[in-house]
Amino acid sequence: MPTNDRLSGPHKPPTQIISSLFTYNPKIAIPEHKSILKVPSQPSNAPIASSSGFSELGLHPLLVAHLESKMGVTKPTSIQRAALPVFASPPSEDMAERDVFIQSQTGSGKTLSFLLPIIHDLLPLSTHSYIDRSIGTLAVIIAPTRELAKQISDVLESLLTLKLRPDGETDDAESSTRYTRWLVSGLLSGGATRTHEKARLRKGIPILVSTPGRLLDHLQSTSSFNVGKCRWLVLDEADRLMELGFEETIKGIVQGLDGRRKLAVQAVKEGKSSEVGGWDWQCRRRTILCSATIREDVQKLAGTTLVNPIMIKAFDTEKEQLSYQQSASPLASSSVNFTPPAQLAQKYVVVPLKLRVVALVALLRFILAQNQAKKGSKIIVFLSCTDSVDFHWQLLGGSKIGDGESEQGDFDTDDEKSSGSEHSSEDNGLETGGKVSAQSPLLPDTHIYRLHGSLPMPTRLASLRGFSSTTSGKGKQPSASSSILLCTSVASRGLDLPLVRAVIQYDLPTEGGATEYVHRVGRTARAGKGGEAWSIVAPSESEWVTWVEGKMRGDLVNASDHDQKANVSLEGTSVETVLAKGFGGKGTEYEARATDVQLSFERWVLRRKDHLELARRAFLSHMRAYSTHPTDEKHMFHVRNLHIGHLAKAFALREAPKTVTGSGKKGNHSKAVKPKPPRTARKASGQKLRDMDVSEGTGDAERRMTKVVRAQGRMSKKEGKMLRSGTDEFQIASGASLEKLVHGHRS
Repeated sequence: MPTNDRLSGPHKPPTQIISSLFTYNPKIAIPEHKSILKVPSQPSNAPIASSSGFSELGLHPLLVAHLESKMGVTKPTSIQRAALPVFASPPSEDMAERDVFIQSQTGSGKTLSFLLPIIHDLLPLSTHSYIDRSIGTLAVIIAPTRELAKQISDVLESLLTLKLRPDGETDDAESSTRYTRWLVSGLLSGGATRTHEKARLRKGIPILVSTPGRLLDHLQSTSSFNVGKCRWLVLDEADRLMELGFEETIKGIVQGLDGRRKLAVQAVKEGKSSEVGGWDWQCRRRTILCSATIREDVQKLAGTTLVNPIMIKAFDTEKEQLSYQQSASPLASSSVNFTPPAQLAQKYVVVPLKLRVVALVALLRFILAQNQAKKGSKIIVFLSCTDSVDFHWQLLGGSKIGDGESEQGDFDTDDEKSSGSEHSSEDNGLETGGKVSAQSPLLPDTHIYRLHGSLPMPTRLASLRGFSSTTSGKGKQPSASSSILLCTSVASRGLDLPLVRAVIQYDLPTEGGATEYVHRVGRTARAGKGGEAWSIVAPSESEWVTWVEGKMRGDLVNASDHDQKANVSLEGTSVETVLAKGFGGKGTEYEARATDVQLSFERWVLRRKDHLELARRAFLSHMRAYSTHPTDEKHMFHVRNLHIGHLAKAFALREAPKTVTGSGKKGNHSKAVKPKPPRTARKASGQKLRDMDVSEGTGDAERRMTKVVRAQGRMSKKEGKMLRSGTDEFQIASGASLEKLVHGHRS
């Protein structure tokens, strides 16, 4: 008699487990609210409330006018107030020659702290008629990631569009100073071919922004790269540079810059230089190192790249009347003070593993509903790995509520021509051929983007442009739709994304500890604006809350930091509250609605084989990422503490964990591990193979051929010379010779 199994689809897993979301979950203690967290009225990273502006800091008048009229920046932040006088109007020649370490919390305006001094220094050169872009590169700015390099380049381009004469002044005025527009910026980040980059370097790029590997490549291989007169070197996000393993690359860059400078000076002394006009070769290159933290590896980098450095740190508004010399201190005497912005509301929710994905949807709906009155709200969600980002992006964009959902989600591609879409390619300038944004019926009027290091560079930039866009339509009206960015830690450093209302850490950091946590939450509450940060914590990870609070509170050692100590606590919220606020309903109706969402996700996974493989791959990648937590965090993050079956349900899988693991290995094309035969069987099979070699003449022939190959390999290295014949990279006998070798043995 036929069974229903024959009617099932070909992609149905052999074993399915359909379990309830709200049964067999561990008991979770409802967080005790010790006290209502009062957010300080004065943000810690906002522009200083003072009547003085940039002009009082000694900045060039043309720059001040451009900042106020075109960029809307009227007041400096605390770090800018501390840094700019050191560069623009140093009190002594000794101060002007020293390198600088800028340390400030995220979102405090560090980018302008080094861009403004560079332009302030190079702008007076525009009065010389013999100066143009062919002078070469005078400033180099290094960023750890392509996204951060692009962001710095965009800010720099905006600054370089400044007017070269004051408003109302004409060329006929006797006091008029004529400036030539030769200052241009360039970006080297691997997005273009080396040929195009070399052509731009040959023309000259006075201010260059680059990633480390690309810059070192051109220093070693591009002879037309003129950096002999370089006056500025900036290492932005130095802690991230060290984490990504760029220490040796930075050393190579510094050595390359020094070497090219020596060659340029030697050419001038020997009269071989074709330079027109004079140049102050006594002016040494000044290095600026920017970092939010001062770890041991960052101090090591500072010791090898900075000369007689001074530390510049932001000072509080209460100390505004103190001179900036009191905020500039030697590097060795500095102390670490790395905490989130004071106005940031930090919260966490302990979520059973089975409820993770529905809790994420509920939390997103709750935050979006809270900010419904604020147009263009943006949320960043951090996940642990690229496969998880891809899976959740496609899951949210492809699943539908109900039985009649279509198999394809509402994906928007960059080649859309629909004029009705607010985030169409025409509006955001998306120029890639891949999918950029997705939409979900669970999150109405919201566009979902993704970002991780495995995406093609054009797609990464298109996602950032789409997520960062605050306008829509041809009239560039403020966008009424919200945006969500699913990303890995690639977006945790340096990126200044506008209007980010909230940050959700769906997966807690696997590396970097409390420092990485602060970097992530620092994507919101920037430049004095408000924001909230949510952390989704598993029951076995609940100890992490007090651990991260202790790490942040330990950084505040002074009595004056009492107000900030009160704000490093995380406020707990129950998962039932999040589900009820996200899905609505009376009483426990949210349970039925959450179950509907979970079932729609599971149906989407089962509908197609590629969906199922995507879910399996994301689950396995998440497990691998989870196992990379450092040893000192294993008591909070250990795979043994997880209920693997419940975690699989969070990836919409109905399979037993063993089935998922086996399928994942097959999907990853790894070799199947066959069970070892008994020892006696192995001995017999080994003897059989040896007998086969003897009877067929292959065993001894292979040994003799190996001997010949090794002998000729030694010959190829004789006297330090590598010999080569034919087109093969190995020096081996011809096929005919090897045949004779085998036949001779058989006969």
